[in-house]
Amino acid sequence: MGTIWTPNLARYSGAKYKQIASAAEDAISSGELLPNSKLPPQRQLADNLFVTIGTITRAYALLEQRGYVYAKVGAGTFVKASQSVTNSQRGNFSTCQQPLTDQINLLSDAMSELAKSPLRLTQLMEYHAEPLNEHKLTFSQWLVRRGIEQKPEQIVFSHGAQQGIFAVLNAMLESGDTLFCESNCYPGIHVAAEQLGIKIIPVSLTDDGLDLSELAEKLSFYKPKALYLTPNNQNPTCIQYSPTQRQSILKLAQTHQVVIIEDDVNYCLPNEWCSPLWSLDQTSTAIEEQSVIYISSLSKLFCGGLRQGFLLVPQRFMRKIKQAIYSQCWMVSPINTELACILIDNKAFMGEREQQIAARQQQCIAMGQRLGLKQNWRGLNGWLQLKLPLKSHHVVTALAQQGILIRNGDDFNNHDNHIRLSIGGCGDDSIFTEQLARIEACINELSQSAYSVV
Repeated sequence: MGTIWTPNLARYSGAKYKQIASAAEDAISSGELLPNSKLPPQRQLADNLFVTIGTITRAYALLEQRGYVYAKVGAGTFVKASQSVTNSQRGNFSTCQQPLTDQINLLSDAMSELAKSPLRLTQLMEYHAEPLNEHKLTFSQWLVRRGIEQKPEQIVFSHGAQQGIFAVLNAMLESGDTLFCESNCYPGIHVAAEQLGIKIIPVSLTDDGLDLSELAEKLSFYKPKALYLTPNNQNPTCIQYSPTQRQSILKLAQTHQVVIIEDDVNYCLPNEWCSPLWSLDQTSTAIEEQSVIYISSLSKLFCGGLRQGFLLVPQRFMRKIKQAIYSQCWMVSPINTELACILIDNKAFMGEREQQIAARQQQCIAMGQRLGLKQNWRGLNGWLQLKLPLKSHHVVTALAQQGILIRNGDDFNNHDNHIRLSIGGCGDDSIFTEQLARIEACINELSQSAYSVV
C-alpha cells in the first residue's frame, strides 16, 4: 500500500479493538484492503490511532478468528484471498434481521405512493417541533392490533431503538448512577452506558428470567436508578420471562423506586409473543407511579435500514425523554416516519416471512437435536451450548473460514461455550438450507477431531 491504512472509527461502537476489527472487515469487503495485502505494522497503526499495541494485537487476532486474515511469523498479517467474497455471498448467521424477501417491493411502493403527493411531501419536509398527530395515531392503532394498549400521546419516535435507549439513559440517569441489566445481554446497552458514565451491574439469569433473590439483594445494596430488561425475547439466550417473573420484578422496582427500561426489539413469532411488561404496569399501577418505559422499532420486523424506533413513556417521564431526544436531533425525520406508517398500514407488511421463519426454526431445532445440543429458539435467534471439549471459538473460526459468520457467546459476556445463530441473514431458503447443513457438518467434524495444546 502506498499509504498506511488508518481507519476512521467514528461510526463504530464497542471496545476499541472490536471497532478496529469491524473497520478492517468493511475495508476488506469493499476492496479497500485487497486480497493478500499486508495489514499495517501493529506499532505503526497503534501510533496512528493513539491506542496501545495490545489493542491492535487483539483486533488482528479477532480478524484472524473470523477468517479475514492470516498471520505469518516474522512477516506480518495479511488479508486472505478468499475474503474477496461479497457480503451478499457470505453466510450471515451473525446478524439478527428479517430475511430479505418482499421488503424491497413494499418499500418501493411506499416511496412511490409518497412521491405522488407533492403537498404531503411539502408538509413532511418542514421542521416539526412535535411528531405529526396522524403518525402517532397510526402507530397507536397498529400497536393495539398487536395487543399493546396505549394512547397516541404516550408515543415518542426515535431513529432506531438504540437512540431510544441512549435517550432514556440520558434522561433518567446521571454520570455515576447505577444501571442494572441482565448478565448476558445486548452489547449496545453497555456502549450507551459507558458513553454516559453510568455504572452497570449485571443480574444473573435463570431459565425463567432474572434471579429474583439476587435482584432483591442487589437492589437493596446498590440502589440503582434503572433496570434494563428484554423480557419477551432475551438476547442472546432466547429466554422469555414468565408472568410470575414479570409481576415480581414490577413489584420490586416499585418498592425500590427503580425505572424499568423494557427493550422489546427482538422479533417473536405470533405464537411466541407475550404482552409486554409495559401493559402490566399500565393496568396495575396508579398513573403517578407507572415506571416502565417501553422501547421497540421496526428493525427486526421489517429491515435494519429503516431506522424507525418508538417509545411508550409514562406521562411523568415524558418531558425528560423528549428533551433527551431533542438533544440528539432537532426532530425525528417525519419523512422516515411517514414511510413507516405506510408500511405498517399495509396488510402485506410481514408477507410470508412468519411462515418462513417458523420453518427455518424447525430446521435448526432438528439440527440441534441431531447434534445432541442444549438449545433454545425464539424468533430469529437460537442459543446453542456446544459439548466440551469442542470450544465455541473453534466453531466460529472454522465456519468463518468457510464464509459463514455466527456469534460467539463471548460477544454477550457469556463464557459457557455457547453460540448464537440468527436465521434471517439469507433470503433464499435453498441457500439457507445448504449453509445450515455446512454448520452441522462443521460441528460434527470438529467434535470428532482431537485438540491438543502444545
